[in-house]
Amino acid sequence: MKVNIRWILGGLFAFIVFAVATLPAIQVIGRVALPKNVSVSGVSGTIWQGSAQTLMVDGLPINNITWDISALSLLIGNLSAEVKGGNLRDAGAIAFTGPVSLSLFNPEQINTEDFVLYLPVDRVLAKVQLPLPVYAGGRFKVELDTLSYGPTCVALQGKGDWLNATVAGTQGPIDFGTYSATLRCQGDSIGVTVSEPNLLGLSMDAVVRPDFKGVQVSGKFKPDESLPAEVHQAAGFFGQPDNSGYYPIQL
Repeated sequence: MKVNIRWILGGLFAFIVFAVATLPAIQVIGRVALPKNVSVSGVSGTIWQGSAQTLMVDGLPINNITWDISALSLLIGNLSAEVKGGNLRDAGAIAFTGPVSLSLFNPEQINTEDFVLYLPVDRVLAKVQLPLPVYAGGRFKVELDTLSYGPTCVALQGKGDWLNATVAGTQGPIDFGTYSATLRCQGDSIGVTVSEPNLLGLSMDAVVRPDFKGVQVSGKFKPDESLPAEVHQAAGFFGQPDNSGYYPIQL
């Protein structure tokens, strides 16, 4: 009789493991209350290893998402996954790749290392309230060596680049080259530092609030002589240059 009970318990355990391992992702996601600004479609595969055709976040589409969740990470109270989305070579697409980890004891906090993210500049600026309208092109590239965030900045080390930066001018797009920045935690907020050399002669420090609804910027810039006259004329909106020809930035 003991042998029979062991076989029954063993079979029941095997059935539970199989059911969990093959649990369709669409069945789980369809029962999750997603935020109003988030929607997902074209889900396939299992909850552990699956894909989605499109994820919409605040009206921004991310295509061809895949994930591979480590079941072993759950034993130490974490939900860890390798995620990938978009096309890294498509300049007009949002794309990312890297590991993501969430603590089951603090689900608001997200952690990652060696994560790469690409964002089309025009789509990002369309979602940001700026003091002056800016029509820009190119691509933001963010490389996160370390990130622990939520609901505030806990740890951050990385860099960001504005690749092939362009801004609309009266005679067509103006090429501003490439800009690089370092990323850090500034208290509870995110700090961004841009340094020369670059065509705008731009050096600045920005602090982004934890809720991303406010930015403080201080710095200076001095447009390169090779830039069109309209760029130099527009610089006058920031005030008078100092003795070195730099215009102040205070936002």
